[in-house]
Amino acid sequence: MIKLSRSGWNNVIIFAVMGFILLINVTNKNVFSSKEKQQSEQFVLGKNAVLLTLAIGQEISIERVGRNWRATPERISGQALTQMMRSWQQLEGQVVSEPEGADLKLALMITAEVADNPKTINLSLLATDAELLVYSSDQELWFALPLALYNQLLPDAVFTDLSSQ
Repeated sequence: MIKLSRSGWNNVIIFAVMGFILLINVTNKNVFSSKEKQQSEQFVLGKNAVLLTLAIGQEISIERVGRNWRATPERISGQALTQMMRSWQQLEGQVVSEPEGADLKLALMITAEVADNPKTINLSLLATDAELLVYSSDQELWFALPLALYNQLLPDAVFTDLSSQ
């Protein structure tokens, strides 16, 4: 064993830790780079999109009223509606190629109007066993999202018929 003084061993430990940190930084240089994230993930409605209206098929129409939201018919309101619309505004998914067997005839049609965009955004929402697929016909892109987002984007209250209760 090498005989070193206490300060000598301290220097060895310091240089070993610095070398280890340098090794970690060099090997993980591109792991968390924002460039990779931009290539694979995109905002569905746009990065800083301000959502004005959202229509979910023929079921419900939601519009911005000042800082709040109003649903017609009023199946969902208050904090639940605000959280749902926040989820839509911040919707970000991984861009994927067209999935095999994806039938847009079975998809739920979503139309959205965004500030600073004169065109209506048309989305098709398709839930599979593994993921949630969103097709933007305007961008001609498919987005893959975690299936858990389905309940945030479309809470059960949206499809509840209040007249039958």
